[in-house]
Amino acid sequence: MLRLLLFCIAPLPVLFLLAHIVDTGLKRSRHYFYSEWNDLYAGKINADLIIMGTSRAWVQISPKIIDSMMHLNSYNLGMDGAAFRLQYERFKIYLRHNRKPKYIIQEVGYTTLILNNSLSGPNQYLPYLNDTAVWRITQNSETPFDLADLYFPLYKYNNELPLIKEGIRSYFGKGVQSAKYKGYQGKDMAWDGLFEEFKKMHPNGHEYPIDKAAVAVFTEYLDFCKANDIKVFMVYTPVYYEALKYVIKPEEVFDILRNYSATYHIPFYDHRTDSLNYSMDNFYNSQHLNRKGSEVFSRELAQEVMKDMQQ
Repeated sequence: MLRLLLFCIAPLPVLFLLAHIVDTGLKRSRHYFYSEWNDLYAGKINADLIIMGTSRAWVQISPKIIDSMMHLNSYNLGMDGAAFRLQYERFKIYLRHNRKPKYIIQEVGYTTLILNNSLSGPNQYLPYLNDTAVWRITQNSETPFDLADLYFPLYKYNNELPLIKEGIRSYFGKGVQSAKYKGYQGKDMAWDGLFEEFKKMHPNGHEYPIDKAAVAVFTEYLDFCKANDIKVFMVYTPVYYEALKYVIKPEEVFDILRNYSATYHIPFYDHRTDSLNYSMDNFYNSQHLNRKGSEVFSRELAQEVMKDMQQ
């Protein structure tokens, strides 16, 4: 029995050491999942202007263009597929490690006020599970991590050999180079054609039911920004024009967003009729501009924001 026990526990020191190396390495990595989190935790951002939202912020609003036109320091914290609850929780973590921004460009849309408890990109949280704020985020999702992920060495990296390798390489200063610029990643992609499949799956359109809890979270966020003197600019980014025909009851969401704009004195830029929307050449799918389109849009947005700043 003693030999069996020793056989079981003997590898543990090695596993704990390896887990430390992988976690530490990923916290230094410029990998797709970790570059923004690592800048955030290291207190390297400290931006004048933060860009928040989903992938429609991440791939469509360029900090390089915002900075060059507005002469300030911006950073894109857009989260691919993330419900607004996740965006807001990451913003709270940001404020623990960085000074508060003066401005926020908040990408909004039909998914901002819906119920969504999915954990978008769960791998991005792995090195930071021991942060109670991150652990809380993951536990409030449909697929939470369990205590074995938190305490047993390397268990959370089960079936994640590429991440283990990247963690080890980054620990020794040989990790991947980031494909992003201050959180933004323009996509050099042509139209992918998936919109045709969407139309077949939703011939009568798709509804985005408004959830009271989601509305309450967004209201709390705007109250927080108001109380902390952070100026918010809401924007609905360009979308391929035909996709708008497949949204059921679109004005229900936009009525709420316009009400926020009036109540909190927040500019709201609605780009549903932007000229960019009428050419596939500007998009790689119906919801996302490619790099060419995003750079044109970023200039438009910077001009809108600058105009409102002057008032």
